[in-house]
Formats: sequence, structure tokens, C-alpha cells
Amino acid sequence: FAAREGARVTLFERMAEPGGRARTRNEQGFLFNMGPHALYRGGPAEAALGDLGVELSGASAPTSAPLAIHSGRLHALPGGFVSLLSTGLLRLPEKLELARLLGAVPRLDTASLDGVTIAEYLRSELRHAGTRQLVEAVVRLTGYANAPELLSAGAALSQLALGTGAGVRYLDGGWQSLEDALERRAREAGVEVRFGARVEEVEHDGRVRALRLAGGERVDFDAVILALGPTEASALVDDGRDPFLSAAERACVPVRAACLDLGLERLPQPARTFALGIDAATYFSVHSSSARLAPEGHALIQAARYLAPGESLRREELEAGFDAMLDLIQPGWRKQTLVRRVMRELVVVRDLPQASRGGLAGRTPGAVDGIANLFLAGDWVGPTGMLADASFASAREAAFLAVAARGLGVAA
Repeated sequence: FAAREGARVTLFERMAEPGGRARTRNEQGFLFNMGPHALYRGGPAEAALGDLGVELSGASAPTSAPLAIHSGRLHALPGGFVSLLSTGLLRLPEKLELARLLGAVPRLDTASLDGVTIAEYLRSELRHAGTRQLVEAVVRLTGYANAPELLSAGAALSQLALGTGAGVRYLDGGWQSLEDALERRAREAGVEVRFGARVEEVEHDGRVRALRLAGGERVDFDAVILALGPTEASALVDDGRDPFLSAAERACVPVRAACLDLGLERLPQPARTFALGIDAATYFSVHSSSARLAPEGHALIQAARYLAPGESLRREELEAGFDAMLDLIQPGWRKQTLVRRVMRELVVVRDLPQASRGGLAGRTPGAVDGIANLFLAGDWVGPTGMLADASFASAREAAFLAVAARGLGVAA
């Protein structure tokens, strides 16, 4: 975006290749993202990609016969009128209460609920514990966050409306296809991309002057965008002593998940492509049923355990939990397994939208206070969107702020 506005832009990437958590690995023809990834339809990320002319192929997540897991049993997950009536997961009063809430969500003034936790909101609105438990599970699904006593109800319900409205899309070729397309667009716009270039310091005198790289190289810039996490960004400015960035780092509560990647020769139960844990913070989806991610006839599964703040599971406990879930949903999966990997702890988002900070509006601003022409981008920055939507929205805003700064030399 900055280059298209006429700026001379240099991207410094400390790794040998771009992408970070958007990278996709190919193992025996299975294309695994870094944990379950989905692009929200109608969100800021899709809008930004459209404006950049990035066209991605893929399909919506399967909506037929979704399952819920409760007390070690499978139930129909209410996703529409028929499944709501037929599910054994809820009693009739709970079904009526859920239908009323889901009908009201698209019309809610979510901004008025930014300072209320989603747990507080559900306790005030729902009489039945079963209904509250189910809604909390869907909130975990749409926002990846297992922190109902911290998460802003305004942010959670906005994301719930997005997820249960237009839905999500899984990408053919994984999120690497998105990363590759963005890199092509950047180069076409004239961006200089430098890989293996580690920035060690942002030099400033109250105004950005230059970047100092590992090895001693110093490069002058009129504006700098730090597309990093809060800890990494803070470390580059005044050795971590900048008051604005150090306060932002302390305020952030990361969202984490444990993830399972599984490649199967075939799916033992082909109709069972999605399941959501209700009384356990778990997720199961056959991503290859919607996108080209596996060899023909094979199946790629991505599963997750949403971790609560401070929660840490032993690998043995985590593996046993994933195995029990697979035994329930896909009995016979072990004989079909070709690829298996568990990531014990993955940072999904750098900052949970907390009710105590006013939800999305309370996230770290994109312009660094006290240092002119220093800007931030990431999933922890700015008042717009969650997950990748927040990254795209804050990056776009940072680009326009940087271009508006004096001069046209911008570093990211």
C-alpha cells in the first residue's frame, strides 16, 4: 500500500524467507499451515487483498452435519433451524434461548459491550448453563480465545457475527499462497525486499532517523513500520526502555493454542469433517475437504486445543487428549496415518481484546507516542478486527500514516 502511494519502501525480513506464521510446509504432499488458518469472508483482510488485486482460490468450511463433542459423545452442532431442533445437546428451553440470542447478535450495538467480558454478558443474558457453554464454545471457535473472563463481549460478539454470517474460507495451497501473492504484489509495486536482514535498533531523536542492522549497517529512513510482536518491537527502541512500547508489551495477553497436524491416506468416516468441543476447548476440521491441501483421495486434518491464559499441558496429556478426540470422530484413523505432528504451544494472536482495556478500541495505537514517524502493525495493534483481520487493518493504516509523513522513504 505504501509503495502504491509513491513511497520508496524497503522490507527487512530477519528470516531467509517471508511469511512467519503464514508459512505452509509440504510434507509428503500434505500442505500444513502453522495451525488451523481460515480467512474470514467480508472482513478487513479480504477487503485489503481485493484492493491489492490478490485473488485466492479455496472454499468455505463445510457446514453440513457439523458435530459437537460433549461428555465424550458426539451430537449435532446447532448451525441452523433443523440442527437446532434435532440436536440432543440442548434441552428445549436451551434451544429456544440459543435461537433468541443468535437472532439478536447481528443487530447488537457491540461497541456498548466493549468493557464487559463475554462471561459477564452471557451470565446476564442466558439463564441456562447449557446455552452459555455452547455459546462460549462458538466464541472460542471464531476468535481462537479461551478466556471468557477476560475477553471483551463487544469484540467476541462482533467476531461471532462475522463467523456465523459470511463464514470463513480455507485456501488452496495453504496460507503460503496468500504470502506468495503478497510478495509478488509488493515487488511489482517496487518494494525492495531484503531477506536475512535483522534490524537491531531504531535510531531516533524524538523522530525516526535510521535503522541499524546486524553487522553494523545503518540505513536512513523518513518513517519506519515495525511489523512485529510487542516484545520484539519494544526491544528495538531504546533497548526496551521506551515508555509507550514497554507499556504496550506489559498490557498484552497472548492467545495460544496447541495444534495437531494429521495427514491420512483416507478418511475412515468421510461425512465427519468438523467437530467442536463444548465442555473441552477443542477443535477438529478436515481442511482438505474444502481446499487443495492433500494428495488426491487423502485427507488433511487440523485440530487444536485452545489454551487458557497461563495454561500449559504436558505433551503426554496433550497427545492423549487429541487421540481420544480422533478415536471418537474418526475410529480407525491410526491405520491411515501418514503424517503426524503436534505443536505444544503456538501463539495465535499477540493480544487478547480485553474488556478491562475497552476491547478492540483499547488495543495499542498504530502511531508510537513520543517518536514521530514510527508506526506499528500486527494482530495486537489498532481498533479494527481480530486475528489476521487486525494485521491487515493495522498494516494498511500504518502504510498510509507513513506515506503521509515527511519524505517518501519507508522501512517495514
